Amino acid sequence: MPTIDPFSKPGELDPERIELIRGHLKDVISSPAFAGSRRAQDFLQLIVEHALAGRFDSLRERMIGAEMFGRPIGYDTANDAVVRVKATEVRKKLAQYYQESVKPLGIRIELPIGSYVPRFHVESWEKLSGLPSESPPVASGQQGTIGEEEPSYAAGESARRTLRGSVGIVAGMVLIVAIGFIGFKVWSKKASAKPEVHAIAILPLQNLSGDPRQEYFADGMTEELIADLGQVSLLRVISRTSVMSYKGTKKTLPEIGRELGVDAIVEGSVLREGNEVRITAQLIDAKTDQHIWARSYVRDLTSVLALQGEVAQTIADEISINVTPQEQARLTRPRPVSEEAQDLYLLGIHLLNSGDPRRASNYLQEAIDKDPNYAPAHAALANAYGWLGEAGWLPYAAAFPRQKAEATKAIEIDDALPEGHIELANAVMDLSWDWTTCERELKRTLELNPNSASTHSTYSSYLLRVGRLHEAIEETKRDLELDPVSSRSFMRAGFIYYYARQYDEAEAQLQRSTALEPSPAEVLFPLAVIHEEKGMYQEAIDGFQKLGDQPHALGHMGNAYARAGRVAEAHDMISKLQGHVEKDGVGRYEIALVYAGLGDKDGAFGWLEKAFAAHDKGLTYLKIDPCMDPLRSDPRFQDLVRRVGFPS
Repeated sequence: MPTIDPFSKPGELDPERIELIRGHLKDVISSPAFAGSRRAQDFLQLIVEHALAGRFDSLRERMIGAEMFGRPIGYDTANDAVVRVKATEVRKKLAQYYQESVKPLGIRIELPIGSYVPRFHVESWEKLSGLPSESPPVASGQQGTIGEEEPSYAAGESARRTLRGSVGIVAGMVLIVAIGFIGFKVWSKKASAKPEVHAIAILPLQNLSGDPRQEYFADGMTEELIADLGQVSLLRVISRTSVMSYKGTKKTLPEIGRELGVDAIVEGSVLREGNEVRITAQLIDAKTDQHIWARSYVRDLTSVLALQGEVAQTIADEISINVTPQEQARLTRPRPVSEEAQDLYLLGIHLLNSGDPRRASNYLQEAIDKDPNYAPAHAALANAYGWLGEAGWLPYAAAFPRQKAEATKAIEIDDALPEGHIELANAVMDLSWDWTTCERELKRTLELNPNSASTHSTYSSYLLRVGRLHEAIEETKRDLELDPVSSRSFMRAGFIYYYARQYDEAEAQLQRSTALEPSPAEVLFPLAVIHEEKGMYQEAIDGFQKLGDQPHALGHMGNAYARAGRVAEAHDMISKLQGHVEKDGVGRYEIALVYAGLGDKDGAFGWLEKAFAAHDKGLTYLKIDPCMDPLRSDPRFQDLVRRVGFPS
């Protein structure tokens, strides 16, 4: 028998042999020896993957008990033999598998007695090719024993008839058995075949701590897992805003799968104990509600973000989705962070998702103070500053430079972080009208995470502002595919169709938004501007008034007053906006909107020039804003478009 060389240290296994072992592992756990024992399959897969990855600390009895069987980290192994019992069962099943194997195998997995670290025996293919082949079957018609006396003709004929009958019966039985065996193999293969998964949703991970104050942590872990799995380009991953709407839902998984249009669903839980975290995840067929895979992970808090990449890689492997070498490298890159900084970051993200960028920025800045090299915190802080500037809650001159600085720092620390690139794209579009850099950074973001609904939305907005309306609508459709049950995604679509002058479709999108989240405050502004362009001036004014003393609302309300012939009220809006300009530098573009509505072109262009000198964000909508239509035929308008630098 050829010599078999054992390898037990991952450093001695080259990538090709590691892949061979993983392929062999799949054969082992899908074999009859392991059939009917999901725990044994999961146990073997767990210890093999830990060993191949060099995670030997995770192969201690106590760690396996916590990770796979849900035991507390410090449980008493002397009085709880669950790991030892399962290891004994796995050893027996491995022995059964290799004993029942018909052909000699060039790979073996062993679990030595008294250890939870598997040993791998990998034989070279050259040695395998030298193994003796099976004995050939006897040829039909071959003579029997030599030297037997030849029988008489009659006796011989009778014997031949008897022999032919016996052979026929045996042949028939063999044929029936063969057909049955083939049928069983085909059925078995179909029954055990994994479903094809091209679209997946990760439901909110359940907080098992019993402390509602830990919800932010569980939600943060969900968001990180969605972001990491979203980097797999061949997989469609539903966005956070859609899946979070199912938090605490009583709907069945097949119902959720149909609503989201996915093939599989990941659900699980998070338990934080001291400085360690246990994450349990299971993959389920969305159509049949059948279990595909489950795993528990135990890590300390400083490595929990890197764990999300590990989970994402495992899920991709389970559903046989190809992960490119670049994607694999990004998922497995080290992401160390201090426990305190991570906690502050997750609290900041929670506040951002709750619509409070101002309070979020305080937590995110604290996270950066604790760990200046924490790239996600810099990117999230850039997001907060951008939001404050876009909403007019912080002067443009203060918001957008800070957004750009934080985004640039995030990229310097971790160029593979998608969030840094999208924030830089937003900043240079609003701050310096650098359209070339903006599109380059957006494309880089989509390269890193093609499943980011917010990036598709931002790219749609970019395409819209530069006048590429058809492409903008296509990006919006992609946004809706990734974020199909989120009120915000339909609200964003409403804006896109508004600027494309498709007002009925824009209103239909907003109706879908309010159907998902009745009367959200965020829909007030887009619905009011749609009413404004449809000539429903009073409805528009009513909507703007509900938004209070905000420059964006005041500018459009003044435009609506002017177009409705209510000139005095339009001038009142101009006076209020001038106060905002003096106070925080926001409102120049909005004053121009009011003058455009009044038909005062000189007044409108005077304030547009002031907006240009201040680099007002409003000018990025110059090519598409319906309120600017009365000015487009004036040569001064085209000159201004040229100076803003829109790509041709």
